[in-house]
Amino acid sequence: MGRKAVSLWLLIFVVMTLLVLISGALGYQRLKDQQHDHLHRWGDYYVSQLRSADNFRFDPEQLALQGYLLRYARQGPDGLEIIWENDSRLPVSLLDHALRGQRHHTDLPVGEQQYYVLALPVGSSTSLVLAVPEPEALTVIIEQTLWELAAVLGLLFVVLAFSQHRARMAELPSVQESLSWEHMPGIAFLVSQSRFLSEVNPQFQAVFGEEDCRKLDDLLPDDELARVVGFIDQALDSNVMIDFECSLRDQYGEAGRWALHAKPWGGPEQRTLLLTGEDISKRHYMEQELRSEQQRVAAYFDAMQTLLVICDQYGNIERINHRTQMMLDMTEEQLIGSPVRNMLPKSQLERLLGSWQQLIGTDQETLSLECPMVSASGKEAIVSWRITKVEDDRGRLEVVLAGLDITESVANREALEKANDQIREALNQAKNANRSKSVFLANMSHEIRTPMNGILGAAELLLDSHMTDDQRNYLEIIHSSSHVLLDIINDILDLSKIESGKLEIETIDFDLNKLLAELHQLFREPARRKGLGLVYFYSSDIPTRWRGDPKRIRQIITNLLSNALKFTENGRIELRVDARECDRGLQLAIQVKDSGIGISAEKIQRVFTAFRQADSSTSRKYGGTGLGLTISRHLAQAMSGDILVESELGRGSCFTLQMLLQPARIQAAEKDKAAVTTPQPASKPETKALHGNVLLAEDNQVNQRIAEKMLQRLGLRCHIVENGEQAVSEVLQKDYDLILMDVNMPVLDGISATERIRDLSYPKNQVPILALTANAMMEDKDRCLSAGMNGFVSKPIRLDALGEAIAAILQRRDGSPASE
Repeated sequence: MGRKAVSLWLLIFVVMTLLVLISGALGYQRLKDQQHDHLHRWGDYYVSQLRSADNFRFDPEQLALQGYLLRYARQGPDGLEIIWENDSRLPVSLLDHALRGQRHHTDLPVGEQQYYVLALPVGSSTSLVLAVPEPEALTVIIEQTLWELAAVLGLLFVVLAFSQHRARMAELPSVQESLSWEHMPGIAFLVSQSRFLSEVNPQFQAVFGEEDCRKLDDLLPDDELARVVGFIDQALDSNVMIDFECSLRDQYGEAGRWALHAKPWGGPEQRTLLLTGEDISKRHYMEQELRSEQQRVAAYFDAMQTLLVICDQYGNIERINHRTQMMLDMTEEQLIGSPVRNMLPKSQLERLLGSWQQLIGTDQETLSLECPMVSASGKEAIVSWRITKVEDDRGRLEVVLAGLDITESVANREALEKANDQIREALNQAKNANRSKSVFLANMSHEIRTPMNGILGAAELLLDSHMTDDQRNYLEIIHSSSHVLLDIINDILDLSKIESGKLEIETIDFDLNKLLAELHQLFREPARRKGLGLVYFYSSDIPTRWRGDPKRIRQIITNLLSNALKFTENGRIELRVDARECDRGLQLAIQVKDSGIGISAEKIQRVFTAFRQADSSTSRKYGGTGLGLTISRHLAQAMSGDILVESELGRGSCFTLQMLLQPARIQAAEKDKAAVTTPQPASKPETKALHGNVLLAEDNQVNQRIAEKMLQRLGLRCHIVENGEQAVSEVLQKDYDLILMDVNMPVLDGISATERIRDLSYPKNQVPILALTANAMMEDKDRCLSAGMNGFVSKPIRLDALGEAIAAILQRRDGSPASE
């Protein structure tokens, strides 16, 4: 190198040195400004945190890492109180200055170093001082100078390398001579240390063109140049083969992906590489699409409202979506790597551990778990988790937890369960109350019917004896009034059965025309005495025999006719029967029409309310409990029917019983024909001139006397005992044709006594037993029959009913009429 060249390079070095010094000074000032700006931002950050969060804590490690000094103080009654500090050398006067509500900054020596200090007001009585050391000017200038000198040397190195490249090119052996250049499957080319291309194979020329003296940098994208240069330098310096991937632009400017293999060529002194490569663009783009899809899945993962957590098999969180982070009130950095059990309260850890071991240690792939989740603030939420174990593409086991926040639904469910419990409790109370009412009514029925049995029994016995007309009239008043009282008791019992759902409806064949004709005959004389006409009309177009409950129909029509007779002063009463076809069969209509006082339109429905009549004056004038129509409508509805009312005040009323009934299988004409060819049933037994020995088990002395007199009137011999225990002993000692057994007795009741008698040996266990019960409930009668009794007679006992029941039992036993 000549003298001129040396002088030129010296001049260049001096100029570059001056430029470096100027640049260093500017760099120092820029660094100082950046440091001041950074200190102001951190000061604002601390002020905002101290104002918004009561529990904010300074991080000593972070302050030490940044080299910050900090003092935080409060103005107290005794002066300035230091709340937190990491260096006490900062002057207190700056804290006092900031307490006046003004920001203040200054340069201040602290110890042996110069600091830039910033004082900030936080609240009305708190302030903050933050300081950072000033950068050393000499250090900055030296660093800047070294970097720029390195750049100059680098430039000189490039120039020298380019000049030497030409000389080395002549010395390189020909690649085409040592390799099958044309038959290589991919591209191949030689590249020097300065990245110039010296030789290329035909495949390279086909893709990138035949341009000479090109540089590898021209084919590389800008964002990959530095990385590829690093690989080339590494291969040249270490003199080893290196594989890497990069993008290369073809002759049309389109980038393709290539897998390149760099191999040193021509010896270490040549510093040349042979690069061979294959096109992997298709695989690369597929990988890009896969990465894009993974990113899209990750976006969906974070956007889903479902709680999603992915853990390793040991329960450490590997990934967690944004929704779960929000519920836990924690950042992703705080959660990744932490145990999943930290999300749950301590009371649930054992459940989680058991479920986790069950999932990991067995073939089970998924399970469900409902448990609370606790946020960083202590708030609990009930989450329904679906925990599933999966294997990733590397065969590593992962556990996916998908959760749904069910806090609100659990609260609603608990409220609903509480309401249901209250409803069940109310229902049980209602059932208990209804049961208590039924027991009360049964007991009251028994207690009332027992004295009523004495009253009616004595009245019937007296009516069958000789007495004056006045005596007979008074006795008939007692007898009829007692029956009215008995009807009221029966109505109350029927209403109780209806309300408790224990009303029994039977379905048998019966003659409706005969039933209504009997009622017409029954009410014709009372109507005549009142000066009323009673008309009965049965349509000839409808059957006479039907399937239904004749007892309940009789009860309803009896009540309707009684009301019509009661509330009609003049005119007439009509009883009409008709039917019409409908979708479900024949709809029967039994109509009771009167010309009585009538009912106003607004009070029609009131007559079906229990214990109420259309008007309070009606009850005072005509009497009655107000139960008849209530019971009648319930009975009609129990038979899939109803009672309809048409009425006008002062012009009379029309009550219609409508029911869906099926005609009987055998009508009246067929029944008469069948009666000719079949044996006639036994005629109704006479109720008088009976004979036999009867054992009467009755604890009430009045009822003993009444029953004994009635049995004597019927021609029967009677022996009386006072309880069931005596009845069993008497049966063992003597033979009886019949036992009349009261149900409620001391020592041993009638049901238990009957069961004991039925357990005796033959023939003692075959004696007929007839229950005498003041319990009118059907379940009480069923108990009698279940215990082995042959029948029952309800109290108060009527002489004719008692005679018919005894005659029927004795006739079945003897096989011949019991009367003489």
